[in-house]
Amino acid sequence: MSYQIQDYIFYLRKSRSDSPDMTVEEVLSKHETILQEYVRNELGFEIPENQIYREVVSGETIADRPVMKQIMSLLETGTIKGVIVVEPQRLSRGDLEDCGRIINTFRYTNTLVMTPSKTYNLNEEYDRKFFEMELTRGNDYLEYTKKILNRGRQSSVKKGNFIGSVAPYGYKKITVGTGKDAYHTLQIVPQEADALRLMYHLFLDEGYGFTKIARHLDNLGIPPRKSEHWSPAAIKDMLENPVYIGKIRWNWRKTEKHMVNGEITKSRPKNQNSDDCIYVNGKHDAIISTEVFQAALNKRGKSPRIKSGNELRNPFAGLVVCGTCGKAMVYKSFMDKRSSTGRISESLICNNQAICHTKSVQYSAFCQRVIEVLKQSIADFEIKLETDTANATKLNANIIRNLESDLKKLREKDLRQKDAFDDGIYTKEEYLSRNAKVQEQIGRTEEALRSARHAITPIIDYREKILRFTDCINAMNSTDISAAEKNRFLKSCIEKIVYINKMDSNPGIGRYVKNEFELSIQLK
Repeated sequence: MSYQIQDYIFYLRKSRSDSPDMTVEEVLSKHETILQEYVRNELGFEIPENQIYREVVSGETIADRPVMKQIMSLLETGTIKGVIVVEPQRLSRGDLEDCGRIINTFRYTNTLVMTPSKTYNLNEEYDRKFFEMELTRGNDYLEYTKKILNRGRQSSVKKGNFIGSVAPYGYKKITVGTGKDAYHTLQIVPQEADALRLMYHLFLDEGYGFTKIARHLDNLGIPPRKSEHWSPAAIKDMLENPVYIGKIRWNWRKTEKHMVNGEITKSRPKNQNSDDCIYVNGKHDAIISTEVFQAALNKRGKSPRIKSGNELRNPFAGLVVCGTCGKAMVYKSFMDKRSSTGRISESLICNNQAICHTKSVQYSAFCQRVIEVLKQSIADFEIKLETDTANATKLNANIIRNLESDLKKLREKDLRQKDAFDDGIYTKEEYLSRNAKVQEQIGRTEEALRSARHAITPIIDYREKILRFTDCINAMNSTDISAAEKNRFLKSCIEKIVYINKMDSNPGIGRYVKNEFELSIQLK
């Protein structure tokens, strides 16, 4: 059996079973060395860098691993014969649903799973059963490890230790003690602590709201840690965080999974009174008194306000960002006091308008502009559908033919030079000088040919795109479809919308003066 180098790829990922003393880079480098030795012995070549896929992010599910999703899309093209990994569990240690997706992808694309100990052909019953057992064993190990780690975290938290990765504003994370007696806690940062006390003073004594406090801190030149300006949401969370009175609160925003429209979604609701929530005295010093903290809670009604309804109102949620500052655009509605009919005015406004001052836009005008873009896209798809959609494939095939012809000529030239040297026409120095250039040209041509053969020409189904975009337009024009459903239709067609408006944010624009704005829409 002949093996082609472009038919195989590496997938490298660090897992909990690896040594915790090794970095991700060290683990992946170690595994790459093992796999390169394996393919040299088994296939007779090494896997080049452009065919090595490294997963450097931590994720238990496929959804949390972008490189794994990239590989699964690559397998669906049918161009890969084998994925080479250290062990099957590197592909998935998630739940049974993820394991099933992995198995079906490899099985129905006829892709081998190759490890130094065994090669799995998932079209064969026994290989598939062994592979399933390996993934299940990996999932059992993952669940067991998570339980052990969680038990250790709970024990540490109950002792008053700080186990978070990032210290809250006002503190820095420190290690106290050595060896088995070492633990993490918090140490006050004086300048940040002073800023925090000022927030409580402005909120309780001066009657400032969160937005006004944020602007006041900006004007004083007091910087937040990771951004240029303070946000009202950050101020709100800090005024409600009991860490500042010397408490440790853990698991109060536990990740919960729900099935919505056939897909698993994650949320982190605030569950201060949950049985799983741990609330204990910390080993760190308080920045403010319990009385001041409680007064702030009392002013807000003893607990954070909860929105009356969680139903999505903005069809463009998660899609639109401000072109000036990059923040999300949000939907706002209010009763127009200038009108005696009780008309509701709707608009999209930058969530950071107090800083970037981007002019808002009427919701109806925004919708109409998006619909116009979708209609124009459909017209473009119809034109492309009538043209030869295989042009890209033909072009790539021509490139491959030309490169193959060039390579054949270069190899013939190489043979002629060898013959000339054997016949005494060239001296050794002349032969080496001439042949070095030929070998360099052969190497470049071979690399270009490998790349061309490995290139994946996307096949675009314009008929499907036309139907999908048409459904989206019909949904946007319908009054019977909810904002959540419209959002789903929009996200099936649009990746991102950037709202660009360079006009001054003055009253009258949009009513008496035309609101000139642009949209940069990235389609799917």
